[in-house]
Amino acid sequence: MTKLVEKTWLKETEKKLSVCKLLAIFLVVQTTAAALCKTDAGYQRAQALIKKGKHEQAAKILSEMVSREPQNVALLLDLGEVHLNDLNDMAGAHMKAEQCFKKAIKIDPQSGRAYRMMSEWAIAQGKNDFAIQMASKAVLAGKPDHKGFLTRATALENQKKEREALADLDKYLTREQDKKAYKKRAAILEKMHNYARALSDYRSIQKNSEDGDAALREAVCLEKLNKNEESIARLDKLLKQSPEDDAAYEARGTARAKLGRLQEAAQDYSKAIQLLPTASLYRLRANIYEKMGRKDLAAKDRKEAERI
Repeated sequence: MTKLVEKTWLKETEKKLSVCKLLAIFLVVQTTAAALCKTDAGYQRAQALIKKGKHEQAAKILSEMVSREPQNVALLLDLGEVHLNDLNDMAGAHMKAEQCFKKAIKIDPQSGRAYRMMSEWAIAQGKNDFAIQMASKAVLAGKPDHKGFLTRATALENQKKEREALADLDKYLTREQDKKAYKKRAAILEKMHNYARALSDYRSIQKNSEDGDAALREAVCLEKLNKNEESIARLDKLLKQSPEDDAAYEARGTARAKLGRLQEAAQDYSKAIQLLPTASLYRLRANIYEKMGRKDLAAKDRKEAERI
């Protein structure tokens, strides 16, 4: 290596090291700022208000904190998220959320969370293509946010790209044990008639604690797999805990009907109708009455279904 080349190489190396040092310092500052703001009394009060659904009040506190620390990316993203979840002023709040997320990305282009929040904003606007772009950046950023896989899956599902959505959910669930993600994946699997795999997910959700929605879907999957006795047993247990669950009575009625237990099926549909009368329930009960030879009652139910 000649002296001139060696000198040039050393200068370039020094420049690269300087950039790396600056980036390292920036990351430390941002991490420290995020940690400090979370111990702030105002920040904790804002979080308590968010849990109570008082987003407007929380936004005021976070806005004051951002005015004091305008370069604090964590605060900007928290404020943007509060605006995004504010249902009282969706148009205005969503505009404020977008501004927060854009500013956060400008300050820290390596923040995966910033891109992920921008993706969630885009989904709320129905901009699924843009949401997919932002979620992709979230998982590939210097500080990746793996929740971007979940957000991208939502956008893909909105575009009816279920297989691609499933692939993203698989990636996310290898990294996080997230109940919401399991439910989303199970629902997609049901839609694709993959009831065995959906059943496995619904059971995973309930591994540590009971979940009424997951229990109901578990029973429906069992019925679809022709495991009707298991389905009924699961619904018996669910109805002991939630005796006013109309969907559970409907599901049990369907499983009982498949086993030829028509009288019990009619009773279940009747209870579901009592709790929440719908045209589909009247038609289901009409079909049972027809099989029982009660054409008069079947005709009455079909007439009521037409009226509704």
